[in-house]
Amino acid sequence: MKKFMLIAVLGLAVLFGAIGCGSNAPLTIWVGAESVEFYSAKMIEYVEDYNAANEKEFPYEVTVVGVDSSTSAATFLDDTDAGADIFTVPHDNLGKLIAGSSAIAPVMSDSLLNQIENDNPQSFLDVIKGSVDGTQYTFGIPYVAQSLVLYYNTAYVTDEQAETWEGIWEAAITADKYALTLTATDGFNNSFLLLSTEADTHNTSLKLYEGGVQEECYALGDDTIAKLKWGQSFFMDANGAKAPSDSGWEVELSDDISLSTIGGAWHYEAAKSALGDNLGITTLPTFTLTEDSVYGTAVAGTVYKSGTFADTKMFVMKKNSDKADYLEDILLYLSSKGVQEESFEEAANLPAYKNASTEFSAFEEDTLDAKLATAQVEMFAWGLPQPFGYNSKFNTYYYSKGTPDLLLEIIENESGDFSTNQAIIDQLTIIESLWKTGLRPE
Repeated sequence: MKKFMLIAVLGLAVLFGAIGCGSNAPLTIWVGAESVEFYSAKMIEYVEDYNAANEKEFPYEVTVVGVDSSTSAATFLDDTDAGADIFTVPHDNLGKLIAGSSAIAPVMSDSLLNQIENDNPQSFLDVIKGSVDGTQYTFGIPYVAQSLVLYYNTAYVTDEQAETWEGIWEAAITADKYALTLTATDGFNNSFLLLSTEADTHNTSLKLYEGGVQEECYALGDDTIAKLKWGQSFFMDANGAKAPSDSGWEVELSDDISLSTIGGAWHYEAAKSALGDNLGITTLPTFTLTEDSVYGTAVAGTVYKSGTFADTKMFVMKKNSDKADYLEDILLYLSSKGVQEESFEEAANLPAYKNASTEFSAFEEDTLDAKLATAQVEMFAWGLPQPFGYNSKFNTYYYSKGTPDLLLEIIENESGDFSTNQAIIDQLTIIESLWKTGLRPE
């Protein structure tokens, strides 16, 4: 049986698929709203194959629901009994899900564990595991990769100019526009300066919970100070970078107020709508330290590549689900390379498996989808998996204790309070303390 209907879930109008005809409560799967139709179709195929192979009907109706993956962990924890049997979260949500006795179940199937181990890059394998009562388990099943890229207006910015912030800045001065509007000012979407590394060596002094250790945070390196001083020149210029206005980054792109933005795959459709045939996509640009922006051991002329968090979205399973006997086989199927590739072609979800950039022929096509995929994959060389899933405190300390606003205050420097090196150092000292302890220094 196959049926689709429109319903409202968590305030969103999403496509809902109910598959199968079991009489018990449905087996529920949460995915991003953009992926509901695709995964509904895949579960129809799964149920049909199960029925044929076992000569009996799959025992449960399957419901695929669209839920914002960034908030799905919190939604699940608010009412675990009503939560999905399988749901999607970014890997940095793992800490909150396994805190205490854990609200999610570890992967126990050898076949699924082997597929996870064989198919995924080490950077993902490092962030999908967690310890409960002193024992480490694999909890996450990666199936989508994501990183930030540059969306830019090709009517004003050439492909060569898009390689550097200085080039985009030059185009903005010529056209009397802004070079960049941020999509948001949070610590994820505005991380390109903080996470930037030397273009030649990938070196950076920045530490964010290195090795999963709470105290291993460092924000006071000479290079960090110099990069933020360069950022000040970019954000303080009349044709430089800016935070989004009340109208939003989409309007600022479509109305030619700004020439570029930094975004993820989840911003892709909005960027296409804003720029149409003038949409360009590439990796995040480089920038070069000037004499005015150097500090300490940082040297003028050093080229930095803008950085990103390079993450996986993963499936996890409800602990003590009454459908537990069926979940791991479903996940073996949904996270397989073949389904990941189909998910890219149907819903523009970037495959998470480690050799996708060379094994998956769709990346070679001359399409915007392929350019988006290629840019994201290339940014993984300049990316850091969010290190916040080791402990539920880390995510809170990095995102919710005010440090993104403190960082924005430095680079915007609206009142001139951060025009001296010492003022920047003092602000970074507060940021580092909040990362480590959640508290400002005394």
